[in-house]
Amino acid sequence: MKILVIIFALAITLNAGVALAQEAELGPLEEIKALQSQAKKLGAKGQLSMAWRQLDSHLGFAEENGANEAQWAKIRQEATLLLNQASFLNNVRQKKNSEEVLLGRFDQALLEIATLFGVALDPVQSGTPQAELLLDDLSSFNLRRQVQVDSLTVANRHLNEVVGGQVAAQDSLITALSVQVRSLRQQLWETELRAGVAEADRSAAETVLTTKQAREELMTSLHASISPEEGEILLVGNNRIVMHLHGLSFAVGSSQLKGGQGELLAKVSDAVALFPGAQVMVEGHTDTSGSRQANLRLSRRRAETVARTLEKMQGWDKNRISTEGLGPDRPVALNDTAQGRARNRRIDLIMELPQ
Repeated sequence: MKILVIIFALAITLNAGVALAQEAELGPLEEIKALQSQAKKLGAKGQLSMAWRQLDSHLGFAEENGANEAQWAKIRQEATLLLNQASFLNNVRQKKNSEEVLLGRFDQALLEIATLFGVALDPVQSGTPQAELLLDDLSSFNLRRQVQVDSLTVANRHLNEVVGGQVAAQDSLITALSVQVRSLRQQLWETELRAGVAEADRSAAETVLTTKQAREELMTSLHASISPEEGEILLVGNNRIVMHLHGLSFAVGSSQLKGGQGELLAKVSDAVALFPGAQVMVEGHTDTSGSRQANLRLSRRRAETVARTLEKMQGWDKNRISTEGLGPDRPVALNDTAQGRARNRRIDLIMELPQ
């Protein structure tokens, strides 16, 4: 029954140790001694002699040899636990709870834990045997949940593969819808302005609308300058332009651009110049041929080649354009066809526009 009382004491959180530590700004040694003194007043030295001796030994060693912050924290935790256990036992003594009452409270705590997890208790067990059975049931419960998580992970991976193959087909639809969205967005802003936007906000609203219209006109110009064979241009949200540059090609296994790329690079440079305040990122992508690590390195070198070329064309300092190599990790088409692999071997240029 003493084991039962100790176990139940660990299950109940008391605030005595925390309240004592908050009364004043104490050093770790003084704080722990204060907790120990309070526990002693509650009878810890006699009732919890093993825990008392262990705390006393650890505290004496730290006081004599010094301790770091983590060691002081561990000793403080021992002292707080001792105080909470002593407080519980003192409360039991004062209320003169019978062992039958304590057992009932322990079993009730187990019932509440079992109910929380939807686990049924053995109707003929009690005390420690009941607790051990509950622990076994909770372990099985956790194992079942892990199996479910693993199944969902596999299903999600398969879904990502399917979705990756559909992205290419959806890009053209997104482009068409973007035109409609731009028109609707303009109509919305005009309606809000006509509906009586407060005069103090009218100027700011018109400025935002003007900025949006200007960007949409620039996007129209970009779409006209770059052919579908050279690349695709998307406006993501209000502030991000993504250019999928399928027309930039490299020698096999090399980061050296093939000949005849000057015209497309000039178009890309002109596009960057249209947005002087934008942050520019160049991403390199590959298909799944070869090892992933080799493809990551190759895609990073190819992104560096394009970025450094654009910096020279813009007259920027080196490393003004950030780069990243993503290898085969972000396909836009399936890799089981030559056409799909060709679409995945690309350079993406991303411009983050100022608000």
